[in-house]
This record gives sequence, structure tokens and C-alpha cells, in this order.
Amino acid sequence: MTPAIPSLAPRADFAAVEEATYLNTASIGLMAAPVLRSMVEFIETIAGRGTIGFDDDAETRVYETTREAAARLVGADPIDLAITGSATEALGQVAWLLRPPNGANVVSIDIEFPSVTYPWYRVAEETGCEVRLVRVLDDPAALDDERIIEHIDERTAVVAISHSQYATGFTADLRRIADAAHAVGARLVVDATQSAGIVPIDVRRDDVDVLVAGAYKWLGGTFGAAAVYLHPELWEGLRPVFLGWKSTERPFYFDAVDMSLAHGARVLEYSTVSYPSGIALGEAIGYLERLGIDRAMAHAHALDERLISGLDAIGATIVSPRDAGLRNGSVLARFDGHDDTALALALAGAGVHVSRRLGGIRFSPHVANDSTDIDRALEIVERVVGVGARG
Repeated sequence: MTPAIPSLAPRADFAAVEEATYLNTASIGLMAAPVLRSMVEFIETIAGRGTIGFDDDAETRVYETTREAAARLVGADPIDLAITGSATEALGQVAWLLRPPNGANVVSIDIEFPSVTYPWYRVAEETGCEVRLVRVLDDPAALDDERIIEHIDERTAVVAISHSQYATGFTADLRRIADAAHAVGARLVVDATQSAGIVPIDVRRDDVDVLVAGAYKWLGGTFGAAAVYLHPELWEGLRPVFLGWKSTERPFYFDAVDMSLAHGARVLEYSTVSYPSGIALGEAIGYLERLGIDRAMAHAHALDERLISGLDAIGATIVSPRDAGLRNGSVLARFDGHDDTALALALAGAGVHVSRRLGGIRFSPHVANDSTDIDRALEIVERVVGVGARG
């Protein structure tokens, strides 16, 4: 008998794992009950008391705790962190800030999440720069660091990639890619939405220029918040694309003439946004810190190994890297003769929640899952696909 793997976090903190077999963190992560309580308490305070409990000074400082938590998460100083409404918003701002000119190129990948590539295509419409893609759509398993690096040349201005790929979980060696980018004077812009909360991150060690991470996946936050790291060289003297009343050093002076911008990455925080979401992000990071990001990754990989072994026995094709050191917590598998949409719907109907991606099924366990979730998923998958998958 394969030894049982207990959950890393108390399952009682996540109601959904008692309701269903939830292996869909890479789509929407589950929020722990203590994190949810912090968010609800803030909403109740604002709704019931207005500025009695949330005056100008409190609003000015509302994200300080979250910014500090995000800085610990990525290995930076709080001054280098901003809290924005989404990773997409932050990536869009960064693309226009860097704005590569005609003759320059931006290196990315053709299986990226669209928010990673679309901003650069839009900039290219204005400046004429080239968006140069690593082509692996026909064979996603072929993606590796070397394929990315070989597309970088003396005209590369930006390398824009995900730390962990949303579909396959492939996780890039950021230091290797940063070194290759910086050797030609390019910037490395990283979407860490699929790695933050499951893969340890250190932007200083890896010499990353920009890193953004949405809150609502592996971090266990919710929609409406993202953490953004800017290398000090980028935020010093930064002239943001979007400006608003919060862009200044003293927001509540409401000076319509003197545009003295804030010091630090928080200059990207230009507007009133979903404060409860940002507060929940800080609380969610704290929750994961208490568990340990290293332990969360080891836990997910242990569950993944059990999953991969079972999928191999069923006859599935594993698209994600088999080497645990090259992926986050996701496993993408394809089943010959089975439509991915129909299969995902059949699994959901049986109470197993996963996602269809790149012609396959993506499983993504996290801290609330245990081996019973994996065994249940394998049982249902085998029942749905049958032995036909072996051929």
C-alpha cells in the first residue's frame, strides 16, 4: 500500500474539500477560513462605520501590511512592492512603461497566458517592435530554459514570461534567463501568478526586473488584488502610464496642480481599488508563511507523484515535466480518444474539479488536499476514460 499523505493545512479551513474533490488551485485557489474572516471583518467595518473606523490616515496606510507580506514572499524591500487590482493591469502598465521601440524585440512563448503577451502586441502596434515567440504549442513538453534563451539576441529589449506556465506547470530558472537577458541589456518581466504561493521566489537572488502575481490562485487570496515587484532602477524616476489621486506622496492633500509622485513602487497604486481583496492577499500570504512555502511545494509534489503514477497506469500521456524541480504543483495529462472539454465536464459531474488546458486535463492540488483526493480523482478518471485511453 502506498502511504497516505495528510493535508498540510487543516482541511476544516477549506469547506470545499469536504464538498468535492477539488484539484483546481491553478484556476481558482481556495481561501482559508481565517483569511476570509479578515476580509469580511474589514467589509463589515467599512459598511457599518464608514470613516469612523477608516479615516484618511488609515486609508493611506491600508496596504502597508500587505506590502510587507508581499515583500517577504518575493525577497524584496516593501518600497519595491505595489498592490494593484490585478496581474493583468500591472503587466499592461509595465509594457507601456518599457515600450520597446522599432527595431527591438520582446521574447515570449506561444503557450503563455494571454495577459503576458497581449500588452506587448498592443505596444508593437504603436512602436513597431517585434514580439518574438518561442514556438512550442504543438509540443508543450518541449519547452525548457534553453528554448527561451536561444531567442534572445542583441536587439531584445524585454523577456516577458511566466515563472510557471499556467497549463503545464513548467517552471523556468529565472536566474539563467535573467543573466541571458541582462547580457544584452534586456529586462526580465515575470508573471508569477502560477508560482507565488507554491514555488519559493527570490527576486534579488534571481535578479528579476519586474514580477507580478495575482492573488486568487496558489496564494489563496481572491479576485481584485495582485502584488507587483519593481526593481529600484525602474521605480526611481518612474513616470507611470496611469495617474490618479493616490499616485502622489500625500494623496489626501488632493492637489490638482502639484503632481509630486509617490516614492517607491507604490506609485503604481493610482486609485481607490478593492481594499478588502488587498487585505486578504496579505492575510493569505501570512497563512502560507506559517505553513511554509517550501513545505507547500514538497506537499504538492508528493501528491503529484501519486497522481502521475496513477495516470501512467491508466494510460494517460503526461505533458507536464516529470522532474518535480521543473514544475509547480500542476500536472497536465492527455487521454487519447477523449475530448478534453467532455472529460472535464464528466469529472465535474462526478465531483472532481479540474481544468481543461491545451487539449488535456490539468490537476492542481495544494495545501488543503490529501492523498484521498488524488485516489478519488484517479478512480473517477479511470471510470470515465476506461481502458480505451491505453490505446
